[in-house]
Amino acid sequence: MHRDLELRVNGYLYEITAVNDEVLESRQGFPAAERGYSKTLESVADCAASELVDLVAESIKEHIRTHEGRPTNRSVRRDARSLLAEEGFVADTYLNQA
Repeated sequence: MHRDLELRVNGYLYEITAVNDEVLESRQGFPAAERGYSKTLESVADCAASELVDLVAESIKEHIRTHEGRPTNRSVRRDARSLLAEEGFVADTYLNQA
């Protein structure tokens, strides 16, 4: 993964943490979720363009805001895989496991 995408992923993880803290006011279970989100965002970055990383990260934040709960990493991977397929990119093994 290129350095600019790595920084973008880290920035989104910071934003997801902020939304989590704002909406849920708890970090219980968050470290495991964050690791999963990180791995998913990195996988999307390796498979596709940075715009798709943006869309996946935004969908995680929006889910937290609207459902007042964190999405499962499996659902995030499934959504990411669908998004990649719609845009004509091939998903890697990690995304296909969802």
